[in-house]
Amino acid sequence: MSRRSVRLENAGYYDSDGSPRTSYTSVTRRHTWPQEKARPARVSQPAQRRAPLWRAELVPRTEPAPRSGRWFSWSWNKVLAFLVSLLGFGLTIYSEAKVYRLRTEVQSLHLELARLQTRMSPKAIFKGNFALDAHGAQILTALSSKTHQQKDPPPGLKQFTARDVIKGSNYPLTPGHCWAVSGQTGVLFVALSQKIHLSHVTLGHISKGQSVTGEILSAPKTFSIYGREELDGPAVRLGTFQYQADGESFQTFEIPEYPKVVRFVALEVQSNHGHEEYTCLYNFRVHGKVPEAASPTNE
Repeated sequence: MSRRSVRLENAGYYDSDGSPRTSYTSVTRRHTWPQEKARPARVSQPAQRRAPLWRAELVPRTEPAPRSGRWFSWSWNKVLAFLVSLLGFGLTIYSEAKVYRLRTEVQSLHLELARLQTRMSPKAIFKGNFALDAHGAQILTALSSKTHQQKDPPPGLKQFTARDVIKGSNYPLTPGHCWAVSGQTGVLFVALSQKIHLSHVTLGHISKGQSVTGEILSAPKTFSIYGREELDGPAVRLGTFQYQADGESFQTFEIPEYPKVVRFVALEVQSNHGHEEYTCLYNFRVHGKVPEAASPTNE
């Protein structure tokens, strides 16, 4: 008989025969658990807990992720190209502005030079005029150019003649009140009121400021002065001059010293300032001195 445990006996483990009420059979079994399908790994973002206000300064700031180097390179190239184009545009504007400023300065210098030349010459209003119609001067029409005939002139348009050029019109001249000759050349032949020693001539034309177009293309440009003592005598060229379009209306020109007296003067216009159809003459004056009378001799 096997040894019985007192504790188990008191607990009722054995029956009346003394055999154990429960028998155990040790069976070894292998338990296999069903395998689950593989699932993709799930990356969970750590929850950002909001720090209390009293620890706000201890929470590190989350910096944005840096962009890729390719994007940075593309952006830098674009910015560089924009700066280069902007620099080129600025240089172009600066160059054009500089050229315009230099051109304006040159034009101002030319205008100032013309004014100085005019100021250095004697004013026509302070000198006697020997080509004045009221004092006996005359126009020799046969030796002068013909008057320009305008095609289809407007009704009431006054036709000016060569005589109007020596009537002594004063400043300011009236636009359109001039004697017009065809083309860019012409001749005005004047018999002076008396013989003189010629010193200056004055040519008058409206200024650019008086012109509605801002230009005086019909004004004489290059002209020459010829003198004769007698009508059938030889003509002597006394000088060639230029009328400045940017100058004053009345421009006086000095004649080189000529020892002989002159009674007849020819104004020969050789070119104008660009008008191809006609050339306008507004005013022409001749200045000089009357020769001294021969002193009487005692016989």
